[in-house]
Amino acid sequence: MTLGKTLLESGHEAEWRRLNAEKRQALMPAPDTPIAELLRRGQRLSSQAAGLLRAVERADERPR
Repeated sequence: MTLGKTLLESGHEAEWRRLNAEKRQALMPAPDTPIAELLRRGQRLSSQAAGLLRAVERADERPR
């Protein structure tokens, strides 16, 4: 079987599974991560999400 040149073409399911597993492992906090650090990370992600929503709303010029 000949694979396509990009991962977006069919035939790369195994590679996507490997990449997704690596991403999950990289994003998973260590079991001994202090609660305060987890809360800081969560707050930072919430702030980023709110900023992204505001940017989309400004670009779209329609309220959500």
